[in-house]
Amino acid sequence: MRVNKKVIYKWLFVVSVMLNVITAGYFIDRKVYFGYMRRHQFEKQKWDALFSTQRDNQEIIFIGTSLTEGFALRSNFDNIHLKNMGFAGLETDGILENLKRIIIRKPPKIFLESGINDVRNGKSMDKAYNNFVEMNMVAKAASPATKLYVQSVLPTLNSQFNQKIKAYNRRVADYCLINHVTYIDMYDHFLVDNKLNALATTDGIHLTPYGYYLWKKQIEKYIAE
Repeated sequence: MRVNKKVIYKWLFVVSVMLNVITAGYFIDRKVYFGYMRRHQFEKQKWDALFSTQRDNQEIIFIGTSLTEGFALRSNFDNIHLKNMGFAGLETDGILENLKRIIIRKPPKIFLESGINDVRNGKSMDKAYNNFVEMNMVAKAASPATKLYVQSVLPTLNSQFNQKIKAYNRRVADYCLINHVTYIDMYDHFLVDNKLNALATTDGIHLTPYGYYLWKKQIEKYIAE
């Protein structure tokens, strides 16, 4: 029986491709898995660190997304009472759940940053707003003495994102005005040509040290009061 070399080569090629795909998938899965495990461990350590300390009457807790997470609060403000509970990737529903865990400490001040991941992930901004309203209700019910500082969502380099952000910020600002909640409007202070200052960002959303300097200038008086 004659062997068809073309068929053999074809199947060898197919097997080779499959083996390469399987091998690549294996290493990608390992990278994703161990990346997830490292992230999970990091977040657990942050929660453990928070609840292993006693609440004090000067405690200030920042709650938010990766933007908050990347803010070196204690070194920027030289204040050991600042606690950073920002977590990458959180949408407003996740931040709401974190607030529920944190508010039981009844901290004197909470700085809230939320909404950017709802925008970038294409989520309903009506739902994001409802989550924001619930955050305020939860905080007021569980710890009326806690002063909540609501920070506006920052601009990005994406014009479509910015349109959603401005509309969302207006709703949040109106709610804060009506309900006597401190609203910190940082949006315009980050703008150059109606977009996020390119010197303030690494990727159109996340911030450089200069970006965090701009943020610091907008909130330092509220931390000191």
